[in-house]
Amino acid sequence: MNKHQQSGMTTLLITSMLLIVALLFSLASYKNLFYQIKRTQNEVLARQAHWIAEGGLECGFAQIQKAGNISDAILTDCNDGQALTLSPDDGKSVLTSETDNKYKKIAKTIVAGGAKSSGVIKSSADLYFNGDYNISPDYNLVNGKYNCNIIRYLRNIYIHQAYSKIGNANNPHDTNQCEIAYKTTRALKRIDFKSDIYKDLKLDVFKETFGTNRKNWKEVKEKNFLDGDKLIGTCLDKITSEGAKKKRYIWITGDCVIEGNIDEKDNDGVFVLIHNGKLHIKGTGNYNGIFYHFIDDSYINKVNWTGTTLDVKAYTGIYKASDNDEPIISDENFNKMTITYLEGSLKPSGGFIFDAPNHLVYLRAAIDLTFEDELIDDLLSKFRKPRWQQGSWHDFEYQKNNRL
Repeated sequence: MNKHQQSGMTTLLITSMLLIVALLFSLASYKNLFYQIKRTQNEVLARQAHWIAEGGLECGFAQIQKAGNISDAILTDCNDGQALTLSPDDGKSVLTSETDNKYKKIAKTIVAGGAKSSGVIKSSADLYFNGDYNISPDYNLVNGKYNCNIIRYLRNIYIHQAYSKIGNANNPHDTNQCEIAYKTTRALKRIDFKSDIYKDLKLDVFKETFGTNRKNWKEVKEKNFLDGDKLIGTCLDKITSEGAKKKRYIWITGDCVIEGNIDEKDNDGVFVLIHNGKLHIKGTGNYNGIFYHFIDDSYINKVNWTGTTLDVKAYTGIYKASDNDEPIISDENFNKMTITYLEGSLKPSGGFIFDAPNHLVYLRAAIDLTFEDELIDDLLSKFRKPRWQQGSWHDFEYQKNNRL
């Protein structure tokens, strides 16, 4: 074999080796390329599964908002490629969406807002009745029967002397009839109460009205109410102002004295919140809406009724309960505790919420209180809207606003 033949063989061998090495590199690169393609496909499938699950959450939330509350929402309308479940979590609800192939599951927390709570008069303050009271009930339909409610209270009810009476104004001719066990008739003392006057030891009127804790009152005020401090005039002037009529929700800080009407024809009902001050409603006024009297934990008691018809010096000794089974309050404590005073012949349409723990509401009047269910629902509906809880998932707005 000559050297030219050997040279050709060497060239062929080298060429073959180079081709083999190139093939090996090509195979390696194809393997990496196949891995990248498969990874990309997996990421696409993962994102598709995520957005299917996310779509399930949005559909479920839309159904809850449509129903107005969590319990009445029809989540089965959203079962199109994902399963939805609701589970309680410390007073909230966790909405979970999972794809049918179990590939992706995500969850977010829903805050339900204020609850639809019963009661025409709701009070964390003690209530002292001195007069004649006819209260049309809040009709709560339970298993085809009306378990009515007129008063829910946290601690004490006082009834002044034998002529004071509290009654459920459910007329025998009304279409809706309260069950006998839920219809108090002209109660002269506490032992005459039926189940429509209910002592609720877990009553938290702020949370069940606004869906949040009392300490968050500033946020509730800023988001929902017209600030009465920006208006001029008396408390009644502010309540009946054009701004209050338009907004329908007005927050008044400090003492408030009202003598007159707020039931004008162009007024669809107002939500009046009196904060950290005395509330004195007197005369023969007609009132259309909700009065919410709120005393927070920072309030320094500056109650002083000197010079009014509630002046304890002028009426010493009259604040006595009617029977031995009734709680008794001394003149001194009465004067210190009273934060709300209603007197006269009043005809409110709506309801009263007294959120003033360790204080007292004195009702010295003849009151025909008409409970307007549609009006109350209308005024409270804005606080019952379900909402996502910030930070319960990838809430970038929440993260942006809470960076260190």
